[in-house]
Amino acid sequence: MGVELSLDPPVCPIQANGGVSKHKIINHCDKMLAYKIKSSNNSNYSVNQIYGLIQIGYTADLVITRKPGKPQADRLVIQFAAVEQTCRDPKGPFATGAPVGELCGETIIKLSAAE
Repeated sequence: MGVELSLDPPVCPIQANGGVSKHKIINHCDKMLAYKIKSSNNSNYSVNQIYGLIQIGYTADLVITRKPGKPQADRLVIQFAAVEQTCRDPKGPFATGAPVGELCGETIIKLSAAE
């Protein structure tokens, strides 16, 4: 296993008084990936899409929005699982909570809002 999925840029520089950070989720493997994004702080952070599919070698846009609030050590977890090219429902591999499939894992993004 190498790096199947990454984020560009890999860090999220958002001020504690709120803002938006734009990223690309990149599929580096030879399989289509389904993904699910989870946050440790849903009160302050939101994303434009919780579930999605990324074709082989393609990217998906990720927009992270922060509401004003006290800075703390938060994080986003992008869970992923390989799916068949014919898959159209990205929620399937996450029905039990954790991703399932031949190839699955997660990428963590630290969210450290600056004052």
